[in-house]
Amino acid sequence: MKKYLPHTLILIGLVIIGIALYQKISTTYYQNKLVEEYDKYISRLNFDIEKEEGLINIEEESLPVDKEHDEGAEAEGQKENPIDKYLEGKEISGIIEIPKLSVVAAILEGTDDKALKYTVGHYPGTANPGEKGNYVLLGHRNYVYGHYFRRIDELNPGDEVIIKKGLETYTYLVTESFVVSPEEVWVLDTTEETMLTMITCTPMITYTDRLIVRGVISEQ
Repeated sequence: MKKYLPHTLILIGLVIIGIALYQKISTTYYQNKLVEEYDKYISRLNFDIEKEEGLINIEEESLPVDKEHDEGAEAEGQKENPIDKYLEGKEISGIIEIPKLSVVAAILEGTDDKALKYTVGHYPGTANPGEKGNYVLLGHRNYVYGHYFRRIDELNPGDEVIIKKGLETYTYLVTESFVVSPEEVWVLDTTEETMLTMITCTPMITYTDRLIVRGVISEQ
């Protein structure tokens, strides 16, 4: 039995590494697809607005790439979008960009495990981006999947967090970061300021507390 123990341990290690790599590749794939899907949505919005304003002659101009793709899909029997099964009716509500950390991720409405596996989640009932109040986002911090808030502890006052929703872009400037216990839900409360609150688990590995990074809307 002892003879085969090292080989068994090696095999178990390889399986664990394989699962981790699969999760990482899967997360990257679906996140890229979600961002791509939102970019298509923005293209449609811009196209429709320009058409309504008479800036585009629909007889002369070609349709946006996503519409051409959609028409082609209909002709081929309406191939299923690879992210439709994942979304399950959830709404892509925007894009978050954190330039300092090279983060670009889709934001979904809701904060259940499935939403946070591939995206950042908007906490239901809190403000929308750009609105007065507390716009709350949750994200994972692990090394396997949903790692978009892994390095937010590196953000300092003045660092930018950019939220894109529809045709609008909102820039928040980080003001503070601190740690609370999971029971301290006051961080979800509405605020007088137009504020962004990002929440993730801390410390790494044990994840017993919550790291809070906050920012306020830029006046520029």
